[in-house]
Amino acid sequence: MNEKDLKNIVYAFYPKNISYNAENDRYIVTEEFQRLNQVINDFDCKYKKSISEKILKEFENDYTLKNFQDFTLFHWGDRCMTFNLSIIENRELYTVSLLISVLAPYYTIKCQKNMIELLFSESRIAELEEKNLEKRNLKDIILKIESIVEEKLLYNKFPNEILNLIVEDISFQEAEIGYFKMFNAFFNNLMMTENEE
Repeated sequence: MNEKDLKNIVYAFYPKNISYNAENDRYIVTEEFQRLNQVINDFDCKYKKSISEKILKEFENDYTLKNFQDFTLFHWGDRCMTFNLSIIENRELYTVSLLISVLAPYYTIKCQKNMIELLFSESRIAELEEKNLEKRNLKDIILKIESIVEEKLLYNKFPNEILNLIVEDISFQEAEIGYFKMFNAFFNNLMMTENEE
């Protein structure tokens, strides 16, 4: 799908030019918002459990990827399934998040560097690194995730060049008009930080 097709999907689920926060009474009765809630609720009730199990099963034979956990938050209005995995590399702690949209057959992967020193002592960090038998680097692990998601689960990677494209006339939850991105439309409301890779 191209940018125009993806924007058309956005407009099917989010009302134009209505602020989610300032005009919430008006927003929540729109056809678009009702459609969005219906899709999320239907997916949550009918498909989430089986699809989550299928996704996790695809990773179970990989030393590192078998540690993925489902952190999906449909009750918060997320538009995606979320699977997180923590990895220590070069004394840094990373959270790798696989986000799979329920609005279109797309996924994206986010990698967040965390402050490991807040969670573990220096000796514990050294111990965890020593016990880690993973030989692949973080980039290779992400490539392996992409390969599994595309080849076995048949999702497409969301185009990076439009992931942060602002949809000027849409608002949803924390993202006001002028700040709502394609990422927010298809995945969740996270605002990307400088620690994202």
